[in-house]
Amino acid sequence: MTIRPTPLININTCVPQNTPGAGHGVVDVKDLVDNLNDTPLTWSDDCLEELSRLGEGAGGAVHKVKDKRTGKIMARKTITTRESPMKQLLREVSIISSTQHVNIILFHGAYMSPSSSEVKILMEFCEGGSLETVGKRIKDRGAIVGEKIAGRLAEGVLQGLAYLHTKRTIHRDIKPSNILLSREGIVKLCDFGVSGELVDSLAGTFTGTSFYMAPERICGHEYTIRSDVWSTGISLLELVQNRFPFPNDLPPIELMMYITTGEPPRLEDEPGVHWSDDMKDFIKQTLTVDSLTRPTPKDMLSHPWIIHVMKQEVHMAKWIRQVWGGYKSRKSDG
Repeated sequence: MTIRPTPLININTCVPQNTPGAGHGVVDVKDLVDNLNDTPLTWSDDCLEELSRLGEGAGGAVHKVKDKRTGKIMARKTITTRESPMKQLLREVSIISSTQHVNIILFHGAYMSPSSSEVKILMEFCEGGSLETVGKRIKDRGAIVGEKIAGRLAEGVLQGLAYLHTKRTIHRDIKPSNILLSREGIVKLCDFGVSGELVDSLAGTFTGTSFYMAPERICGHEYTIRSDVWSTGISLLELVQNRFPFPNDLPPIELMMYITTGEPPRLEDEPGVHWSDDMKDFIKQTLTVDSLTRPTPKDMLSHPWIIHVMKQEVHMAKWIRQVWGGYKSRKSDG
């Protein structure tokens, strides 16, 4: 069975099969939420202290909160049931609560507001921030991410994607803001609101952040887990070069046309900054235009660059402290 591609304006996607009560409404979400908490504790706004706003996720705001009873710090994502498509809401709650992997954000629980107008998802709080905020911090300081750090980050993303693949799931919204880092520098993938289950390993819907999408997705063609590999390559390239790899002066439609018809970006040496041939080849392979020959996450984990980096000692926790403290040199590699 092959899914026929849908128009670009259609963002509704399949809910993972076996999702309790999928497809009916708020009652289904409440039933799902009531059975998902990881502790005997009952969650509500009353038992949580809101500490700060962390940003916006897919479909809702994210806050740093503290459990008044235990002192536990968590991230809380609030999704308005009136504004979010029910399938998307069910999908996120179902996926995040059923995944257990070191490179996937840890789920702590969920609850609904008394009026059932909001679903609130509690997740682990990642002190290292997102790759987006880390990248901005590094750029503002005039620093550069070194190869060993970049390799460890790439490996973490690919491990998370490979795990999702075993669960027959495509993330579909890999971008710097959805790649979080713990205080130890461990990658944590988040925001599964637009993730979808693979059907015969293919999907045909247009969801996610356009500028990080693989060409086949922008064109509305069928796609596989390999589309997440492209998004990983773009995100990594943006991080190490301190700039978005495509022209930033084009209107959105023209930029999407450029991505689908132009040559894919490459990792190039710059004055004072030289990258290994293996790293350049890694980026090149992730940005293979032909989706049929582009490697899978599992394939990319066997790339010589990743294998080489994983054999080296890399102090990710020290690097995170440097990011939010200060750099002693322009190029930091842990």
